Amino acid sequence: MATFTWEVYADTPAWKGVGANTVVFAGSLTDLTAPITVGVWNGGTHLGSGDPGTDQCGTTHVPNVEYVSNTQFKLNGGTTETISDGNLAATECTLRVVFTDASSVAISNARFYCFDGTTETTEAVGIEAYAVEGQVSASTWTQINDDSASLGGDNSGERLTLSDQSANTEHTFYIAVSARPESVGAKTQFDFGIALTYS
Repeated sequence: MATFTWEVYADTPAWKGVGANTVVFAGSLTDLTAPITVGVWNGGTHLGSGDPGTDQCGTTHVPNVEYVSNTQFKLNGGTTETISDGNLAATECTLRVVFTDASSVAISNARFYCFDGTTETTEAVGIEAYAVEGQVSASTWTQINDDSASLGGDNSGERLTLSDQSANTEHTFYIAVSARPESVGAKTQFDFGIALTYS
């Protein structure tokens, strides 16, 4: 049976399953309840028990990858860096999504998207977000949500295209995400999805 496992790099640190928790974007590297100012990119990324709930990161928080420009980012509030495999390590990405199958299968048409948590083709509410796949020689962010422009969801041109992968029983995708609010208040109609074809 095919399965997806969503993970973050945190705690000891090590890759740990998101499980029933939530990836929370906040205004602080250490406090998941700190709000993000409207128009400002995430200042912290956390694993929370709800929206936001209590912090589930453990000893070390989830790496925070902040959008700077189409080709640049900041890691944990540091200096501006150019997107590259050397600058954005796998363990610095927001998420690791692992797809496994009992049979050795090849992956095609894989994509990562942002949606409202209900309808996969509908954008998240009140959010602007960018994503980039790590460790595939990517050099630019892809905008995956902009509620004010009705952009987002699992729609062509509104999602991050992920790399094709040759036959194996396990496939891993490293994904960095940066988000900011378009209005004041918590954003609860905000979720991520992944889809692919395997054969």
